Amino acid sequence: MNNLQYSAGERNRYFYGKLMTARDFEDEQTYFNDKRRLGNRMLHGTGIVAGLGVLLVDNQTFSLEAGMALDYLGREIVVADPCVKRISAIRGFDQIQESGDVYLGIAYKEEPCEGTFSVAGSGEGVSQEFNRVQEGYELFLTTREPNRAQLGVESVLYDLCSLYDADGIRITLQVPRYVNTDDRFTVKVLFEKRDVSAPVRFSFCLESDMFRGPNGEKSVNVEYVETEVTTHKEAALEYTMDCGPVRDDYTKIVVPAESFSLTLGSKEAPGLEKPLEKAVEVTARPLRDVVTDAYYTRHFDELLTAREDQAIYLAKFHIVAGQSAFFIEKVVRNPFRQYLPSTQLMDLLQTLERRSPQPSGGQKEALLADIQREKAPARLPQSASGVETVILGVAPKAGRSYFSHEFIHGLGPGRICVSVAVENTEDSGRNDTLVFGDGVFSADEFSLAAPACTVGAMVNVKKGTLQLGLKLLEKTGQQSIRLRWWAWKPEEQPEQEEVADTIQVIITPNTANLEPLQQVRFTAMVEGSASQEVNWSVVEKNGGTIDRNGLYTAPPTEGVFEIRAQSAKYGSYKASAYVVVSKL
Repeated sequence: MNNLQYSAGERNRYFYGKLMTARDFEDEQTYFNDKRRLGNRMLHGTGIVAGLGVLLVDNQTFSLEAGMALDYLGREIVVADPCVKRISAIRGFDQIQESGDVYLGIAYKEEPCEGTFSVAGSGEGVSQEFNRVQEGYELFLTTREPNRAQLGVESVLYDLCSLYDADGIRITLQVPRYVNTDDRFTVKVLFEKRDVSAPVRFSFCLESDMFRGPNGEKSVNVEYVETEVTTHKEAALEYTMDCGPVRDDYTKIVVPAESFSLTLGSKEAPGLEKPLEKAVEVTARPLRDVVTDAYYTRHFDELLTAREDQAIYLAKFHIVAGQSAFFIEKVVRNPFRQYLPSTQLMDLLQTLERRSPQPSGGQKEALLADIQREKAPARLPQSASGVETVILGVAPKAGRSYFSHEFIHGLGPGRICVSVAVENTEDSGRNDTLVFGDGVFSADEFSLAAPACTVGAMVNVKKGTLQLGLKLLEKTGQQSIRLRWWAWKPEEQPEQEEVADTIQVIITPNTANLEPLQQVRFTAMVEGSASQEVNWSVVEKNGGTIDRNGLYTAPPTEGVFEIRAQSAKYGSYKASAYVVVSKL
């Protein structure tokens, strides 16, 4: 009844005098249903189109909002009216044996309805039939977590690698399948904690022979320390790595087993039995083209047949098992973000990323002039100034500190220099002088309206904000004091040019022992230069081959051969490594 198979493409042909039977009418419906559902699956995808929110009514009851979704066979799941359900009445509730996470899913369902009688039915007398087929849905519960890589198309670009899954702790790596040459990419560490009351701390290293950390380090250290301890937690940590001048090659991101450590409170968990390795393809092609090709090379049969765990998951319940009942402690809506954006929403999102329309005529010339001015180095330091009023209130006290509100100074994030002065101002508006310094000018000697006070400023380097403060040195009847401030950002020193005398090429390893036709990868680092690109070569004519990424293949004959790496930017700087090829 649920129509799991697609039509073979055969449809009815009508002609005058054709005898129509139930088979013909059923085939007519099946043909158009299958065509529509196939188009839904291939052109639109799978997920929640609108609505279908899950709200908690009490600790045993939830409300399902009206909405629509497309399942993994392209069938429309429509919830026409909101409804309230008890969790104990949902299919799969008997699977819940203990406290933990339970997933609420929705599936397409159709069943016959509107009973009637068929006078031409089989058997004696009149037989009962159904006049309609009701398309609907069915809710279900499952304690089995689905394979996230099979729920969306993200698996075309990313791989999910399980690093650790035990004792209520799960650590998963999201590693890109493809990386561009001379580009920076991100590795995500997904941390999940379930029913664990102890604080968690873990650390490990990400290593690769072709990738480096953002500061050029050979490995990236991953470390997480739980500060706010809860029994359930999810966190996503992002770490960046840089790809060098490697092109059209494969490499691996490795987590060495000895680098992994995990601690639950004071208890140290067992380490990894073996290192985790994930292959990554390095390509000079645009990632958009690579991902498009990978998407369209998927096997068609995989798209036609839905797997067991390919369903629409509306919510994740955390269930607490009581003595005589189960209680819903927490609900997470759409835990796997199975949304299916409409074309209108996609167009709206694209407008956020769309660039401004191309200017024409004189606007182009003005724009080019602005670009040139932006590229030109600033001759003077950036500066800003303003006035802030510090409220003292009624009956201010000597020796007490007062502060302004935190405000944006306008010079952007970074370190700045600030100077603050007290305006010698009365309520009458007199503003003859500015007072710099703390307690140097006395009010009695110089007839100052402003009281003696010390002033200061606090700069937030990351936020680009400023806050002024003062400390009264004497009593005053004023209820506010005006502080005038000046801020400037010093000129940035130009980067020093590379000095060729400090450049050195280093090859790792510098020696290697191989058997005939065996392979080894060499890496080269150009110290003292921002350009790390090198040209590889084998000095001997029959000494084997080495590709542009340093992968050396030994010749079939024995001997000692020299491998040379030459800086692409500074051709006179090079280094050599030696390979001994012999049969063991």
